[in-house]
Amino acid sequence: MRFELLSPTVEIGLVTTDLDAMVAFYEGFLGLESQGDIEFVGGRQRRYVLGASVLKLVTYDSPPAAPVAPGGGHAQAGLRYFTIGINGLRAAAEAFEAAGHEVVEPPTEFAPVPGMGWMFVADPDGNSIELFGTL
Repeated sequence: MRFELLSPTVEIGLVTTDLDAMVAFYEGFLGLESQGDIEFVGGRQRRYVLGASVLKLVTYDSPPAAPVAPGGGHAQAGLRYFTIGINGLRAAAEAFEAAGHEVVEPPTEFAPVPGMGWMFVADPDGNSIELFGTL
C-alpha cells in the first residue's frame, strides 16, 4: 500500500511518567517551542515544534506497565532514537555536561567528511537522541 501523505513531516511521541523533568529538558534546556497541550481519553500530550516536525510528550492516566529501556539501539531493538541536525556538536556536548545531562557517546567526527560528526545524548527518561552536524 502506498500512503497519500497528509503532511511531509514526522510526529515523534515519547511516553513519559515524569512530565515535569521532560518539560524542563525539552522546553527549558533544548528550548523547543510549545504548541500547547491536547487532552484525549485516558491521557494527554504536550506538543513541541522540532524543525518542520513535532515532538509529543505523552502521559497516560494509568502509567505504562514497563519503564523506558535506556541505552538506545545498544539496549533493545525497535525505535530507539531520533536525530536532530545542529551546528556546533562540541559546544553542545559541553552544554549538556554542564547542565548535568548525559552525553551517551561524545562528538565523533565522520571519517569521510572532515568537520562533521555525530553524538548521542539522553533525556531525563533515558531516551536516546542523536545529534549530527558541524563539530
